[in-house]
Amino acid sequence: MLEKKTFQNERLTYRLDIVAQEAIRANDAIFLRETGCRIRELRVLRLVDDSPGTTFAEILKSTGLERSLTSRIIQSLLGADLIYRENSPEDARVFFLRTTEKGKQVRRIARDLSDRLEVILTEPLSADEMAQLNGLLLRLGRWVTSPEYKDSLRDACAT
Repeated sequence: MLEKKTFQNERLTYRLDIVAQEAIRANDAIFLRETGCRIRELRVLRLVDDSPGTTFAEILKSTGLERSLTSRIIQSLLGADLIYRENSPEDARVFFLRTTEKGKQVRRIARDLSDRLEVILTEPLSADEMAQLNGLLLRLGRWVTSPEYKDSLRDACAT
């Protein structure tokens, strides 16, 4: 009997994406049940809470989500009274987002839940393996967000 392959492709970016998407898919309903929010909504809530007065454009850039999805998430958080908006006195098209007390409480609940679910996710890894994985991800994260990485891509793809 053939063993089912975990990954249909051995490319690193593919494997990282599959691991992330499977974990998100498995946890999303739990977050919705416990907090009333999906993982993407909680990520935006966290960004607003971490940077009071952040703007739609800053959230769009930070999350990498498409414009219409970001707008729907913000509307959902506003409707649930988890964030509120203040119009910019300089530009009526710009508004600043801040977390409500209810939003801060939901974020605390989500953080605790996230901590517990991450323990389950990483259960097959030893403490040393977790430290190594975290270090490697940190290095890769710094690299892919660096100007040098973008230069290397440009140079490698130049015709």
